[in-house]
Amino acid sequence: MKVTLLVSTMTGTAEMLAEDLVARFGGEHAMRLVLAEDTGPQVCEPDARLVVVSSTYGTGDVPTPAQPLFAQIETMDLRGIEYGVIALGDRNYGDTFAMGGRRWDRMLAERGAQRLAEPLVIDFVHGEDMTAMAIDWFAALPAPEPATPAA
Repeated sequence: MKVTLLVSTMTGTAEMLAEDLVARFGGEHAMRLVLAEDTGPQVCEPDARLVVVSSTYGTGDVPTPAQPLFAQIETMDLRGIEYGVIALGDRNYGDTFAMGGRRWDRMLAERGAQRLAEPLVIDFVHGEDMTAMAIDWFAALPAPEPATPAA
């Protein structure tokens, strides 16, 4: 199954984490890494899994480069899409900790996409091994359903 890693980042931390996932799982899955600012709503392909890797900007916002795509996807019917979210943040920000990724999760669910697992929430500032956590989380995602043969 094809897996699209949709990266929503300001400083590149989320992109580095997505690159680590491609390095670890790219041989097992048809993975592609896409920056949110470089794509459109077609990134939500019904025959692929969407994994959003998002940092948080400002007071709990989706990073600025991803906001136009977020707004476009927010109007779509996403039934048939399977997704997961890795939300990055800094616990020092209290209630807005990792809110950029949490906003992606809430919006995708509200639009009808099927969540594969609870979002992985990572404090990338205070010493958590975000690569190990993301690899473990991704490896634990349910296996894709086998394709149904055409009659």
